[in-house]
Amino acid sequence: MTRAVLLAGSLAAGIVLATSVVLGRASERPAGCASSLIPAYLSPQGIVDLADAAPGPRLLIVNPASGPGAAPDPDLRRAVAHAQAGGARILGYVPTTFGTRHASAVLADVERYRAWYGVDGIFLDEVSHDDAQLPYYAALSRQLRGQGELVFNPGTVPARGYFDLADLVVTFEGPFADYAARMAAAPDWLRDIPEDRTAHLVYAATAAQARSLFAATSREVHLYVTSGTPPDPWGTPPPYLREEADSRSPQCP
Repeated sequence: MTRAVLLAGSLAAGIVLATSVVLGRASERPAGCASSLIPAYLSPQGIVDLADAAPGPRLLIVNPASGPGAAPDPDLRRAVAHAQAGGARILGYVPTTFGTRHASAVLADVERYRAWYGVDGIFLDEVSHDDAQLPYYAALSRQLRGQGELVFNPGTVPARGYFDLADLVVTFEGPFADYAARMAAAPDWLRDIPEDRTAHLVYAATAAQARSLFAATSREVHLYVTSGTPPDPWGTPPPYLREEADSRSPQCP
């Protein structure tokens, strides 16, 4: 079931071809039910607006202060409840500083999110990608797995053992310009990982470029594409958010 790529705008043919080949590896498999994983690094009102613009079973990551912050925010709690009422599941952002942050600090942030905002899971960011830090993340996983969604974000394909520790792993975070090459360089063993356990976060994409990914990417992959650019690519939803939400809507029985 290789998906046709929409040739739009000035998208280079080589990039389109590479993306189609790599992402076509879901052929012969039925469409899955993965939802978008959206870094909603927004104000409480921005979260409400995003949830209203893209309702349904999305995973939204909230990040009030590079973590839960020093005190609860009642406005954010209301925004989280509003998004949950619309079908979203909310993840709390917690940095791990590539395995160097003390585990007790990570777990304390997790408990604040649960107590203050009633989150549905945790998004661990700045996750290492090599074997050396696997014991650190295995210890965190033992504490957190089974208590809501657990997402790891190394931003690249990590050592295979990381997939045993989390429900979902972000295997790409970066600009659209890098996407095709990095997907083409993915290790062969990644084909054995169910696609609905991977996520791609793509920024600096035009509407035409985003459409090419919506068309080329298996629905089993948790994909989010935005027009935002560094230093804060996740701070504003893309103007094509509604189109993206419609194109990625889960097709579940």
